Amino acid sequence: MISVIIHTLNEEKNIRNCLECVKWVDEIIIIDMHSKDKTVQIAKEYTDKIFFFEQMEYADPARSYGLSLATNEWILSVDADEIVPVDLKNILIKIMKENYYDAVSIPHFNYFFGHAIIGGDCAPLENPHIRFFKRNIVSYSDNIHSFFQIDYKAKIYFIENKELSFIHFGYIDVEHFLEKLNRYTTIEAKALYLNNEKNIFYKLVIKNIKEVLKFFLKKGYKDKTYGLIYTLLKCGYNICVGAKYFLMKQSKTIVPRNSIICEYDKIAQKCIQEHKKRNKKYNEDKSTN
Repeated sequence: MISVIIHTLNEEKNIRNCLECVKWVDEIIIIDMHSKDKTVQIAKEYTDKIFFFEQMEYADPARSYGLSLATNEWILSVDADEIVPVDLKNILIKIMKENYYDAVSIPHFNYFFGHAIIGGDCAPLENPHIRFFKRNIVSYSDNIHSFFQIDYKAKIYFIENKELSFIHFGYIDVEHFLEKLNRYTTIEAKALYLNNEKNIFYKLVIKNIKEVLKFFLKKGYKDKTYGLIYTLLKCGYNICVGAKYFLMKQSKTIVPRNSIICEYDKIAQKCIQEHKKRNKKYNEDKSTN
């Protein structure tokens, strides 16, 4: 018996396609972060197990909540912008019935700006995730992009055929990438600031050097212009994390915007007072003449 967990937030463009490809499971659980579009309305056509979770900037806590609600032994964790192909479905069912493994590491076909990534660290076999597992061997984390912790004794099956990948419709366009970048870099910068991390800029420079090296060593160039753009945008992501962290350190707050706006207001008020002084002097000189 299998439960699928799907977290959603304004996913009306994706959720129907996703659900159509998991109708074969025994239980569909939707964890919705109070969507304002038709996500929940569409989901109700497929399941009555729709639960609401506080809207957060990332999905990991919602996944953890969904795991606690699942009633079956096997869990399939799917994002709303992901598709489960038939061949992948068949091998997952086979593994479940044989019951030799506790979890399955599944490759991902990631789409970037409409292009299926075939090189770099986002190529299918370079980008696997454990998404099918027995519920008693994992626990989700509330940390961004940490997914979950898995029991070290668990037997893991690694799918090594890229044709048995999840299909992940990642970034639609540059605006979509920047929207997520802005959200996630703020979360990461806050975590660095609150943990008082040291040598942040050195670490981020190293990360960007690694991104460039991966473009060559992991054959990101196979995606041609798409691969180059993706590498540059990921470097930009790291730079944004560093910039946001720097502003937090300078302002000594996780919301530097407020202190910066206050500083701008002080500068504006000083200019306004100077205008008033000049006008007053002008009027006084005018009256004496």
